[in-house]
Amino acid sequence: MTTHQGRLLFVAVLLCVSVPATTLMAQSPLDSGGQDSKPLFVLAGDSTVTDKAGWGAGFAELLNEGARCINMARGGRSSRSYRTEGWWKKCLDLKPDYLLIQFGHNDQPGKGPERESKPETEFRDHLRQYVDEARTAGIQPVLLTSLTRRKWDGQKIVPSLEEYAQATLIVAGEKQIPVIDLHTSSIRQCELLGPTAFRAFEPMTEDGADHTHLNLDGSRAVAPLVVTELLKKVPSLEACFDAEKLAASAVPQPYEGNISNGSLSLEETADTITIRNRDRVVLVYNKVSPPVPEGINPVYHRSGFLHPVMSPDGGIVTAAFPFDHAHQHGIFSAWVRTAWNNRKIDFWNLAGGTGRVLHQRVISTSADGQNVGFEVDLIHRTETDPVVDILRERWKVTVLPTSGVWHAFDLQSTQVNQTDLPLQLHEYHYGGHAVRGPVEWLTQSDSDVRKIHDKDVSPEFLGSTFLNDSGSDRIKGNHEHTRWVSMTGKLSRQPVTIAVLSHSHNYRAPQAARLHPTKPYFAFSPCVDGEFSIEKAHPYESRYRYLIIDGPADAGWIDEQWNAWHQE
Repeated sequence: MTTHQGRLLFVAVLLCVSVPATTLMAQSPLDSGGQDSKPLFVLAGDSTVTDKAGWGAGFAELLNEGARCINMARGGRSSRSYRTEGWWKKCLDLKPDYLLIQFGHNDQPGKGPERESKPETEFRDHLRQYVDEARTAGIQPVLLTSLTRRKWDGQKIVPSLEEYAQATLIVAGEKQIPVIDLHTSSIRQCELLGPTAFRAFEPMTEDGADHTHLNLDGSRAVAPLVVTELLKKVPSLEACFDAEKLAASAVPQPYEGNISNGSLSLEETADTITIRNRDRVVLVYNKVSPPVPEGINPVYHRSGFLHPVMSPDGGIVTAAFPFDHAHQHGIFSAWVRTAWNNRKIDFWNLAGGTGRVLHQRVISTSADGQNVGFEVDLIHRTETDPVVDILRERWKVTVLPTSGVWHAFDLQSTQVNQTDLPLQLHEYHYGGHAVRGPVEWLTQSDSDVRKIHDKDVSPEFLGSTFLNDSGSDRIKGNHEHTRWVSMTGKLSRQPVTIAVLSHSHNYRAPQAARLHPTKPYFAFSPCVDGEFSIEKAHPYESRYRYLIIDGPADAGWIDEQWNAWHQE
């Protein structure tokens, strides 16, 4: 079975829960009447159903113009307190066509006598009463088992609401009404995605991820589970929902793990995404950390970076776990001197143990025109308690078709703050979007570099040389504002160049570039020019184009490529 087939099979299985269906309403629920004649769905439940912290908002988005939804769920309520506080009566007074009912979280022990109810007795009685009263009022009730709490044991969920879910299924069977086993399907969804990927759907606060509730993306991820199962139990409701939206909102969204498009091809495995041009590797994206070499501290493990990046002749122009700076990995992104919630966090220097950047999930793969590419999410995470995913970074990597004389690809990045607190980036001499070259390109000392700069020895003496659009080398060019930087070194005694073009729309463009005096690494670092912040409402966006050439840097040709890129 291919990766793609496996995904599709899981999505099909995920949305099929083996609970006996009850078919209702042979006639279509829609008619040609006005607003009041449109079928009305009312949602009753706790916070995991609400628009703000549950799946309710996503449910409403999937309705078409022929149906309405009023969310009456309230945070902190149980099957007991929802009635005693009068919310149930308000639901009945709305006279909906369908009343979706989900409780359990706040019925558990420890919630206080005003809310608690035992799953084998009182909880069932409450649900039975809800069903009977809804039917008496001419309303069709639909029961739902509780959305799972995300208590992880490795890659598996440890269920904590099973007794309440089972009680709900029993009552639905007794009353012969539709039931949606959201507890089971949400556990399956969580376990397919895993704890790191599912954090994209959880509210993030200064105390870390909320493993009970949902953010808006989470609402949109869970709601399709509810709607898909509802349509299986009540097929006549299909006319109430937007089929295209429902298909497009399934999580995980299926995509092709293997693509061919002209001279380009993409292949995904459990660990990597590899793109080739004319059967030659252009780049590899690492979804998981490669093995840490012997002698290197395991703290330097990293995922979410490009390596190897290769020239058309097969030369590897990047490095991972270099002995001199084991925290530098291929093409990567990280900030160094930052502050968040009065915490100092360094996402770059992993040995400090305060932060790191890692792969979160694959969003999509694509063949657009003649190009091939993929989108992935990375997270910038604190390493000390409480663990918080402060930034989510979306990479869109697009490899361009070439004649095979050079390789070319674009990397577009969007960093979004996941919290309500700003990430402050202090002025610093490096950090941002970085490239690490091979260890063969190391230079022994600063004095060796100075000799090259002062024309005392030939550039051949250096392991690597730098050039920017002003014609500057690694000494003069350090922290200059530049449209592009190239790094050249020898592989198998032949020169190979990797050039990075920085887009004119990037923040503080032309951006300052950190060129290391001895090591084969450079970074576009807007933090050189002073402090700035990344806030939830103001993402940090950047675009870069990469050119890899078997040969020395040609400033005129790189300039032409930069100009052509901006005219696209």
